[in-house]
Amino acid sequence: MTPNEPYVLIRGMEVKWESNSKVKTLVRMGKIKPEQIIPRTQTENFPFEAATVRLRKVRDKNPFVTVHIRGKGQKSNWGGYYGPTCRVNFGGSWQGRANDFMDSNGQLEEGLTWLDVHGVVTEVKEALSA
Repeated sequence: MTPNEPYVLIRGMEVKWESNSKVKTLVRMGKIKPEQIIPRTQTENFPFEAATVRLRKVRDKNPFVTVHIRGKGQKSNWGGYYGPTCRVNFGGSWQGRANDFMDSNGQLEEGLTWLDVHGVVTEVKEALSA
């Protein structure tokens, strides 16, 4: 991805990145745009209709990545909002070797496909590549 390419990947969803030192470095390198960064927060506050990337162990060569793909928000009976969320995990390392697996859990928004998820994962992996 170049800085001039759109970062809207799946059916109107934007890819957002939770702020940390690694994400700020990706902006300086031109791999992601500054407007894609959101402040650190609780996952329940991640934006609806967006794919939000959270990194763990950001100083490691292979940080652990969770992409939260949130669907449309719906008002609940108790006053808050909720929506389907599919989480995709990948990256990290075990005993010095990079993990090459991926797993998912949660609910994928109706109308999205695993091909859409693959597009987001590919985008994130490209941004994180050296």
